[in-house]
Amino acid sequence: MEERVTIEPLDEDFLALSFPYDERLVARVRALGSRRWNKNSRRWEVNIRHLGEIVELFNLDPKSLDRKIWRRYQMLRIMGQKAKIHVGHVMAHLEGECIPFADIDEATSYFVPGYKFMPRYVKGQWDGRRHLYNAKKHTFPAGLVDRVLEVLEAEGIDVKITREAEPECLPLDITASPLKPRDYQTRCVEAALSHGRGILELATGAGKTAIAGMIIRALNRPTFFFVHTRDLLHQTCRALSKQLGIPIGQVGDGVIDLRPVTVATIQTCAGALGLETSKPGEDEVKLERDKTDIQGHRVELLKALREAPVVFFDECHHLPADTCYGLAMQTLGASFRFGLSATPYRRDHQDILLEAALGQNLFRANASVLIEQGFLVPPRIRFYAVPALKIMSGRVDYQEIYQDYIVENKRRNALIVEKAQALVAAGKSTLILVSQVTHGEALRRLMPDVPLVQGSDAATKRHKIFRELQEGNLPMVIATTLADEGLDIPSLRAVILASGGKSETRALQRVGRALRSSPGKKEALIVDFYDDAPYLKDHSLERLEIFRSEPAFKVETVGFKG
Repeated sequence: MEERVTIEPLDEDFLALSFPYDERLVARVRALGSRRWNKNSRRWEVNIRHLGEIVELFNLDPKSLDRKIWRRYQMLRIMGQKAKIHVGHVMAHLEGECIPFADIDEATSYFVPGYKFMPRYVKGQWDGRRHLYNAKKHTFPAGLVDRVLEVLEAEGIDVKITREAEPECLPLDITASPLKPRDYQTRCVEAALSHGRGILELATGAGKTAIAGMIIRALNRPTFFFVHTRDLLHQTCRALSKQLGIPIGQVGDGVIDLRPVTVATIQTCAGALGLETSKPGEDEVKLERDKTDIQGHRVELLKALREAPVVFFDECHHLPADTCYGLAMQTLGASFRFGLSATPYRRDHQDILLEAALGQNLFRANASVLIEQGFLVPPRIRFYAVPALKIMSGRVDYQEIYQDYIVENKRRNALIVEKAQALVAAGKSTLILVSQVTHGEALRRLMPDVPLVQGSDAATKRHKIFRELQEGNLPMVIATTLADEGLDIPSLRAVILASGGKSETRALQRVGRALRSSPGKKEALIVDFYDDAPYLKDHSLERLEIFRSEPAFKVETVGFKG
């Protein structure tokens, strides 16, 4: 249906638009790059190069337009248009005439999770989207350059790109011999170096830290490597020190020790910059509390953060998106920036925020690829139906259902214990993963000799228990989700997923804990559960679908058809 609009030529370059007031139409016209509001005539005046967008906006038939106007527009299109993008380390600036700004705005914005229920949207005061393109300054996050280029090139616009110069810096004093890379690791490093920014999708066991070390070695520039747990902080420091042969700095877990290559917790750095750590969403991890005292170090820490030419964000796809974005946008000197992730997308569709901060996905090596190449062992996943539990009618609160059906469900917990003890009896070292400490404690009451590892434990205690599991001195460990990242136990033969949930990132990572190869290990055994309860049933089926999407995963269902 055509919108009512009158189009009149003003001169060779501008058209006059008159139409009844409509908030949506006005917003779209405002988004056009070359337009002005004539207060006296009370009409919009728009460059003729935007005629194609006007036709689309008002649902017009081009044949209904003045032939001279349409011919002029077509001639200008044939002559071509030019634009220039200056790409800085953090932001990019767009220049040019008759740029399709409305299309660019759409390509660089996204719907905020839960927007339909927010008062401003309900009242019609907001379109529900977060707009990353600044229409007044014509700037946008540099990670979205490829998106903007795609829009411009689709319009036949010739684009010239200039880039901010890299600052000079002292090279690193790397002494260790380089690792012999696997084939896919070489290709991953080449992709990172050729693009300079982007996200590297690497399955658990792909050697993310090793790849980061290879990139750091090749760039030979000062680097910040951001992690979100104390365990990952210490583990990454050890790995990079061994790989590069230099002392690695540490920011977090009570220490401020800045070096040319520094591993830092996101929490400490965000706090130093005055950024709030946002509340985690469905697919995001809850950041550990890190009470590192930065007083006396704030100035030098801020200087190092803002000047570092290279930054890495570990597990970027399920960090709180706003926190990751906010920190990345403060690394003003980072011409090289990379995200490391085990999954290619986020369920909450805030991928664009990470892309804005870090760039597009550059490389993928999922679990099936690594299994086929012999670097990981294949998993055999068994889904067991949980005995039915009567749910009171009218119960719809997710947290209550989770407590009743998973945490405090005696029959389910007994089934977990039964499967765990059977695995141990078969000589399989076993890790039971839970989301809540209370669930771990409930299982431990059924197996008093099995240690429970949780985030509040001292790092030395956690490391000791996991080392004993790796060395075969402990047959079984119960752990909260602190074990979802960074846990390296190649000898682990089985994982029991006791916590439910539907996060693709976490599901694949938890399976990945048992896929690392070790002598005599031919496969990994994974136990999961089909929970026939509101919310939980859908979550179970989603995990089942996630596992079946990996060609190298063998998936069986027991007691139900899925």
